[in-house]
Amino acid sequence: MIVGVPGTGIGGLFYLLSALALPLREAIRRVRDRANPVSWRVVAQQTTMAGGILAGMWATGLLIGAVLGAARSHVAPGVGLPAGNLLRTATVALSLGTLAAVLLGVELLRLCLHRRTRRETPIERRGAPETLQPSERRVAVAGGGRGRGRGLMLLVLLEIGAAAAPRTLVSQNGRVAASRLARADSVFAVGDAAAAARAYAAVLEADPQNSRATYRLADLRRRDPKEALPLFRRYVVLEPSDPWGYLAVADMLARLGRYDEALQSSAAALRLAPNERDAVVGRARVLARARRTDAAVAAYRQWLATDHRDTEAWRELARELVRAGRPGDAVQALERAQAQTPDPAVAQRLAVVRAAAAPAVTPLVSGSRDSDGNTALRLGGAAELAADGPVRLGMTASRVQIRDGFTTTGIDAMALRATWQPRAVAKVDVTAGAVRLDAMGGANATLIPTGQLRARWRAPARGPALDLRADRSVIDASPLLVANRVVRTELRGIVELPIAGRLRLRGLGRAAALSDSAARNHRTGVGGVVAFAATPSVEVSGQVHQVRYAHSSSAGYFAPRLAQVVEAGTYVEVETGSALLAFDAGAGVQRVARHGARVGPWRRALRLYALIAVPLAPGRDLRLELEGEDSQIASEAATSGQWRYGSAMLSLRWALP
Repeated sequence: MIVGVPGTGIGGLFYLLSALALPLREAIRRVRDRANPVSWRVVAQQTTMAGGILAGMWATGLLIGAVLGAARSHVAPGVGLPAGNLLRTATVALSLGTLAAVLLGVELLRLCLHRRTRRETPIERRGAPETLQPSERRVAVAGGGRGRGRGLMLLVLLEIGAAAAPRTLVSQNGRVAASRLARADSVFAVGDAAAAARAYAAVLEADPQNSRATYRLADLRRRDPKEALPLFRRYVVLEPSDPWGYLAVADMLARLGRYDEALQSSAAALRLAPNERDAVVGRARVLARARRTDAAVAAYRQWLATDHRDTEAWRELARELVRAGRPGDAVQALERAQAQTPDPAVAQRLAVVRAAAAPAVTPLVSGSRDSDGNTALRLGGAAELAADGPVRLGMTASRVQIRDGFTTTGIDAMALRATWQPRAVAKVDVTAGAVRLDAMGGANATLIPTGQLRARWRAPARGPALDLRADRSVIDASPLLVANRVVRTELRGIVELPIAGRLRLRGLGRAAALSDSAARNHRTGVGGVVAFAATPSVEVSGQVHQVRYAHSSSAGYFAPRLAQVVEAGTYVEVETGSALLAFDAGAGVQRVARHGARVGPWRRALRLYALIAVPLAPGRDLRLELEGEDSQIASEAATSGQWRYGSAMLSLRWALP
């Protein structure tokens, strides 16, 4: 620096370099089509001011040099005082070198403090995934910085340059924005959120490019994502190298259900800070909110491989593992979290997940009755082994007694089953067993093999879905059906496609062979469903179905030539405390045509399924299932052409210690 010449200190030189680089910076931003560019008027003002300062420095140096040269012989004879312009290249180079040293020192200080401050981000605990909020060191100081290290760098430079420069660039609109920003920060520190929001809005009126005020105002409006999102996006434009801005944008987009955009923003944050906890875990939270469970599990495990003491990440991983159908792995994750930081709420959650993964027995009793006088009473139970990774094994056994007012018969059934869920989006169920039919009507007791294979796949984020099933079972709706040994072998499938927004289209198809002691029949069915998800737990639909039988039957089931159904349906889930209530209901019309006859008139068709699940204690869940139908042809098999049916089943799942 040169004594007596303003602007030659490192603070003044920093301002001059910044102002002279502003035209080039704005030209690049406009070529890249960045939003919210600085107006050319502001660029011209800053460039002109810098040029004026340079001219003033040169004129001041020239004047002082002339005065000192004239006084050379009178003030200090024999002393070599500089002649001409006092502003020398060596002194300016010395100031630039000092500036570079300060910048290097600040960057080294930032690197030293980086690890210690990495976890200072406060978290707003409101749902899952939790919302990230940058700490004070991650918000730029007045005038807009680029992260916590650059904010500290600017603060040091402004303090050093204040002694040498008469004016320092506080914000792009000068002292008014600076004073308003200081007032807003004071209000924010007091904790008055509403007043702070108004104060930061006033800062943006004076200086729309102030990144600190932009972020703070957006942060105060997080509860309204529609208002906060544009502000966070503006902050990202102002501070494109700050990953926490992209994380905030991703969080707002995820809350609005715009998951694809949210994942793009979180990916940008991860590219900027691949080793930052907030970037890695933040992306995992967006994946979890978007129901991309497998990807979320992989992201959490990636972070925990580098920091196995992150209690919060272990808890969130456990939640995703439960969604993925891996309660055994979720237990291990929660145990790791509890071992590091005990929490009563997590301990209760751990007890519930342990019960879900533990071996269990489920006794059940059910009964049914139809309009033809057929009744059935079922006693049985199921047993499950402990969940082991993606595989779970179990077995079922039951005894059914069937009556029609004159005849009574019984069926014994036993089956082994296995469930394999390698990923959250894919699940396979296999059941293999046999049914023993009591001797009746001159027929001996009969053992019939049964089984089922079901494969389900659903793309993440409520994408396309596919459900395929192969089934072999005994039709036991009446003693006559049991006596005729009616066995159904069926293939069916459901394809679901998203149309637009919450609207979805489902296609259904099924083909079955029904064999009895005297003949073999074939049944085919097709259907289409247009469903609209009004909320995540409420769906309404319009459905059309058609069923055909190859020929009529005297084995005890109704087999028309054609049956058509038009129905409006709804599915609702309600959670009251810890209890779950689910309803699947439909109301519409049906018409049938018997073989050799015309299509009959339209008649009403009603159906209802209800589930009530009440947890009595961790590992003890009571379930009540109710089902009713009033139609000319049942969804499975009716015993006559005008049929009403009702059933109830009560079960208790009891986890073993």
